[in-house]
Amino acid sequence: MSKMTNEQRVQRLRRAMETARLDVLVLRLPENVLLLSGFWPMIGASILVFPLVGKPVCLIPHCYEGEASASLWDVDTVYYRYGILSAPNPGVAVYELLSKIAKGKSWQRIGYEGSFETVAPPWNAAESLVPASQTHALLKRIFVATADLADATPLLEAERSRKTPYEVERLRIASEISNFGLKAFAEAVRVGVSGVELVATVEQEVMVCGTDYKGASRVRAFAQVAVGSEESALGYRPNEVSTTRQLADGDLALLELGVVADGYWADRTRVRVAGTPSNYQRELCEIVRRAQLAGVAAMRPGVTASEVDLAARKVVADAGFSKFFPHITGHGLGFRYHESGPILSPESQEVLEEGMFTSVEPGLYDKTFGGLRFEDDVLVTASGAEALGPFPMDLV
Repeated sequence: MSKMTNEQRVQRLRRAMETARLDVLVLRLPENVLLLSGFWPMIGASILVFPLVGKPVCLIPHCYEGEASASLWDVDTVYYRYGILSAPNPGVAVYELLSKIAKGKSWQRIGYEGSFETVAPPWNAAESLVPASQTHALLKRIFVATADLADATPLLEAERSRKTPYEVERLRIASEISNFGLKAFAEAVRVGVSGVELVATVEQEVMVCGTDYKGASRVRAFAQVAVGSEESALGYRPNEVSTTRQLADGDLALLELGVVADGYWADRTRVRVAGTPSNYQRELCEIVRRAQLAGVAAMRPGVTASEVDLAARKVVADAGFSKFFPHITGHGLGFRYHESGPILSPESQEVLEEGMFTSVEPGLYDKTFGGLRFEDDVLVTASGAEALGPFPMDLV
């Protein structure tokens, strides 16, 4: 995709910083570096210094200069040697560079990521570097003599819950890429295929077809497939456990699919039947489909998250299946697979605003029939809601 900037995001964050009396943010989490610089770090060794006034500075391992220069917005860069024999200790290098950046500045309140407990991975999802006590100690050494450290987690989470048009377009691409996986899953479900085979098929299709789709350069899929009634009945959990169990005629296959494209996430679920579905399975599918559509239809600015949950839950209740729908109707996402808000639950009184982005995913689960869920990612628009990357909800 062409290199663009997200000026609306930059200005919104600076207004929020001004309200919170923060002079600068020092950010290490890849999701927050992406938020304010345009660069999704390859590993968690990049640091963004984002001041209230002045140009941001990003410290980046030298070996990732190519990827960074292709995506960074109006940000100064400092590349430090990393991962080679002549490289200094990373902690020492970062300390010296941050100290140099801070020298002569009149920053009094320094915002940092003090209480993120759920984090998104960098591109190298196999190993994440996250800020913890060592980072806090580093910041104290640099700033404590002249400034206060303030946990900026609530500010960042609140601001991230409302996406900008720039971010929406990238989330749209991620959702469209996820459709490659949904289509591959739909076509591959048949008698004799195992859950792990379906996982491999879905992930391959997402990466092969998604890379370079509308300019997306770094694409990864996290697929999980439960097969049969016993496995899929546990589908209410945050993840599935895929096995070598093969689908028999009439078995359900439940796909939970996370897709990340250049740091922006989609979260989708579909269910299929191997062979011919029974009338009862068709009935259950229709209940879940109508519940999902009812939840989407209820979303608009000014509505509480609990009202959206109720709209979906009422369809299930009216059909007499309340006890089989044990989880929330949806959660925020975008910069992570699961974000802290908004949460579509019976208790949530959070008011939806334009730009909020959530999953809508009612489901039914029991060992007598298995697990069924349809999940789409939905944007709150000025007048209603839009499900990004629409894809059919059916069993065959």
